[in-house]
Amino acid sequence: MGVFFYMGISARERVTEVDLYSLIPSGSTAVFETNDLTTLIKEINNAICSKELSSLGLSRIANDLREHFDELTMSAPHGLSPRMNRMLISFHPPGTDLDQVLYFCTTPRDEEWIEQQIQKNRPIDFPLKTASYKGEEIQICPMGGDVFLCYYKSAGFVAASYSKRLIEQVIDTRISGKSVLSDPVFGLFRDHKSFNSIASLHLKMKQVGWSELNLKFGRDAVYLSGITMDADTSSSFVNALKEQSPIELISGKEFPRSTYYMNEMSISQFEYIAANSAQREYALALYSDDVKRTDIHIMRFLKRNASNRLAGISFYPEDSIRRPLSLLYIPVKDSVKAEKDLHMLIQNDILQTKIPAPHKAQLLFAGSKSYYLYSLPQNTVFSQLSGINDADLNSYAVFYKNLLLIAPEPVSILSYITQVEKAQVIEGNNIYQECISHLAPHSNYMLMANIGEVSLHSESRSRLIPDFFFQHIDFFSHFILSNQFVYKDGVIYPNLTLTYKENKSGAPQ
Repeated sequence: MGVFFYMGISARERVTEVDLYSLIPSGSTAVFETNDLTTLIKEINNAICSKELSSLGLSRIANDLREHFDELTMSAPHGLSPRMNRMLISFHPPGTDLDQVLYFCTTPRDEEWIEQQIQKNRPIDFPLKTASYKGEEIQICPMGGDVFLCYYKSAGFVAASYSKRLIEQVIDTRISGKSVLSDPVFGLFRDHKSFNSIASLHLKMKQVGWSELNLKFGRDAVYLSGITMDADTSSSFVNALKEQSPIELISGKEFPRSTYYMNEMSISQFEYIAANSAQREYALALYSDDVKRTDIHIMRFLKRNASNRLAGISFYPEDSIRRPLSLLYIPVKDSVKAEKDLHMLIQNDILQTKIPAPHKAQLLFAGSKSYYLYSLPQNTVFSQLSGINDADLNSYAVFYKNLLLIAPEPVSILSYITQVEKAQVIEGNNIYQECISHLAPHSNYMLMANIGEVSLHSESRSRLIPDFFFQHIDFFSHFILSNQFVYKDGVIYPNLTLTYKENKSGAPQ
């Protein structure tokens, strides 16, 4: 009887093993995975931001699953099967809350149960429809209004989405075999499984390629830590990052209270950065060679005179939040010597290039004090080191205390000095202190950004904030992003924290 019973169960549960990643279209921008959906839902429900998840717009299909999860599990006699408890979600352009596909591995019994749940939750007046695509069937279930749940099932899996177009792409991927696994960098993760967690996110970033991040949900923050895999042709940012020395965090006493973006990096490899970053194409083709050469000269000047690090920040003037300001904050070893070196650099550069000569140093008045304002030859140093996308080739410099301040316009430097002199700084801000508490004291590179504020100013958007966050800005605008990169033994480890900023006093405006 035991053998008969076992054989009967085996026959019902026997299914084809399917690698769900082989179904994901290569154009996906992120892939979310969990091996324990039941525990994950519990963690999410304990987070403070879970109450707003249904309205934040990250993924409608994921929110619907979470909201109906208790009802679904109660209808399953023994809870979700081990195969159903594993789930993938792929994200696709243009990034609306409907542009996701949800994948489950299934047994025949699971597939019957899914059919029952869909039939139970659809409006009675609208029958289930079937569409044919390349010999495969797509089930289309009206969910009320103009929303339709489309799902595609075959031996061993089910893929569901609110977009029929994406289900068709899943079918195309299955037929062609050209899935996300075809990406040579993404494929590296299949051989690297040193990270384990309840959930993970594969995230595509312009500067560092694909990252595999483990997720952990806290009461008021989401923690993502993992590994970045890069191909043989790594970006200049990745290569430069590997050469940088670890740095300590800069104090919040150095930044205006209205700061909404900052990055911090080491000065150890400026010449390398200059040699690689100056290869960008610029509209001013006449000056391109001179601009590249000036970049290298300024980088060498910084390497000689800067202490050991710098920061790029974006902030607002005292009287407005409509116009963002930006500058480079660079501590120097000896401000007197550095100022002499800068003066010589400017004069020598003028004689050897076609770049129009800058004006002589002028006085910049901040309160009762005055500072020499230097107009630099056209260069891309500010853009490259600040991480700002579309900074102008013109820039200005001022020595303030033991700092060199560089900005694309004098008003940024003036506003910075005015706010710091008045002690209107971010140190002591509740949300800033909370974000700092999540960071490691040392890293090779650090970035902190109020994602909602950064999204308002596309002209100053950092290249190092994943596009995925801006594609789902309705969700991520509620968070402060803190991102640190650590390099160790030939591998780059990103560590991201998303701190929920709602209902916290003192949050940056």
